[in-house]
Amino acid sequence: MKRHISAMLLSLLLSVAVFASFAGASAAPAIAKCKATPIKAPVGELRADQLMFGYTDNTGKQILGLIGEPGKSHPGPKTLTSVLYTPGKQFNVSYLKHQKMSSKSDGRQNANNFKNDEGELFKLTYASNKLNSNESVLLAAKNAFQGHTFLALKSVQKGKFSQKTIQAIEKTKNRKVASQGLIATTTSGIQIGLVKFVKGSGKPLASLVLVDKGGMVFEDFVGNNDSQSTWRVDDGGQISADYFNLLFVSYSKAGYALGVEWYGAEGSNLTVIQQKGAKFRVVQENGRYMAP
Repeated sequence: MKRHISAMLLSLLLSVAVFASFAGASAAPAIAKCKATPIKAPVGELRADQLMFGYTDNTGKQILGLIGEPGKSHPGPKTLTSVLYTPGKQFNVSYLKHQKMSSKSDGRQNANNFKNDEGELFKLTYASNKLNSNESVLLAAKNAFQGHTFLALKSVQKGKFSQKTIQAIEKTKNRKVASQGLIATTTSGIQIGLVKFVKGSGKPLASLVLVDKGGMVFEDFVGNNDSQSTWRVDDGGQISADYFNLLFVSYSKAGYALGVEWYGAEGSNLTVIQQKGAKFRVVQENGRYMAP
C-alpha cells in the first residue's frame, strides 16, 4: 500500500514538472515577441529640452543662457550649438562654462550686469558675427528645428488687421474687439498681431493671433480685475502690439512656431509657442528681470 501511494506521488510530481517545463517553454517565445514600440513625435515638434533663452552682453559677442525653473525640462548647455535672434536669423555658438553669480550682482538680467549674473556662458563661434547688445535670444540644439522653414519677417509700422479679419476673430471668440494692432507680417502674407477684447462680465482677455489663408491660431492672455496689474505687474490695465517682439516665425508639419518676447514694467517674458490645432502650446518659457 505504501509503495502504491509513493508511486502515485512520484507520478504526480513528474506531471507537475513536465507541465511547468512545457508552460515555460511556450511562454518564453510570447514574451520575447512583446517588444515596446517607441512613440515618435511628429516631424517638426519642438522640445523644451532642446531650447534655452538667453541675452547678450554689451559687445554682442557673448550670451548668457538663462537658468530654468527646477523640475521642468531643460537642455544640457553643451548640446546648444546655435542662437536665434530677431528677425529669425541664426549664428553658431560655442559653450564656455557655467557662470556663477557674483557678490556684485544687482539682480538684473541685462548687459550692464552680464558679468555678475548667473547662467550658462556662450560666445559666438565666428569673430565676424555680432548681435545687438542686451538682446533677448534663443539658444538651440543642433536638430531642434529639424523640418522647419524660417519665414522672413517684415517690419510693421502701426499696422492693423483688416475689418474682415476682426469680424472673424470676434465670431470665433464671441467677444467684441476693443483694440488691435499687428506685431509683424511675413513676406508670404501671414499676419501676427495682438487683439484686446471688450471686458464685459468676464475676465479681461487679450489674444496673440496668427492669421493665414487657412484660418487663425490663438494664444490667449487672461487677465484679472486689478486695473493696475491686469496682465503684467504695473501694466496699468494696458496691453498692445507695441509690447511684443518676435524672435522668429517658422513652419513645419507640426504647424507654426513663434519665439515671443513680451515687454513689461519689470522685464520681458520669453516663450516659444507652437501650433496645436487652433491654439498654441507653450514649449519653453523664461523671463528677464530688468526693473530699474
